[in-house]
Amino acid sequence: MTKTCLITGASSGMGKATALHYAANGWLVYALARSADKLAELASQNDNIKPVSLDVTDSVALASWAAALPADQKFDVAILNAGTCEYVDVADLDLAAFERTFAVNVQGVVCCTRYLLPLLNKGNHPSLAIVSSMSHFFPFTRAEAYGASKAAVAYFADSLRVDLADTDINVCLIEPGFIDTPLTRKNDFEMPFLMAPEKAASRIFDGINAGKSRLRFPRRLSFSLKLLGLLPYNLRNKLASKMRQQ
Repeated sequence: MTKTCLITGASSGMGKATALHYAANGWLVYALARSADKLAELASQNDNIKPVSLDVTDSVALASWAAALPADQKFDVAILNAGTCEYVDVADLDLAAFERTFAVNVQGVVCCTRYLLPLLNKGNHPSLAIVSSMSHFFPFTRAEAYGASKAAVAYFADSLRVDLADTDINVCLIEPGFIDTPLTRKNDFEMPFLMAPEKAASRIFDGINAGKSRLRFPRRLSFSLKLLGLLPYNLRNKLASKMRQQ
């Protein structure tokens, strides 16, 4: 029986690569994103991909779409990958940038969780995977909006796992480092251990299939940030400030 996966933010970057990877492995993939044109191009690459043009911040549209699905439609895996990144200036904090970032990165995840949980294929050990980021491991310059949103998502996933402990749903928190995507290509700083989205997709596929509760990659970046996190709090802050000035 064909397994079914839903992936948000599937029109580009890591989401697109993950959709193609699941489809290539015989899964039926519901690829969800805002851009109908990009989704159509994605679907043309594999017949197993079913495009769904939706905005994860539009709770009304999501609810309507979920309600319109056939009664027997269930998902074995749901990957909440949609995200955005905006950097801010502490001298003039852009409130709209915070609102936009949290709307997609946090509220979008919560909204999708709300409508997808009832659609998971319970009894068959389904997985709900939520994409955060390693950015919340360390206080990076200008990342107040992005890092805080990813920290919120990580906590949401961990708390959700506690409340779903009595079910067979596996909650998998995915915390990638720098992945070569259209979003990261806008960065004007060095990105250590930059990973290709196809490699990230393979890590996600294998990790979820193995029932992992947390995925962090690339490992070298994860290890480096873990070491920084072991520093005394004041020393860590001084180091972060020096990195900002470079």
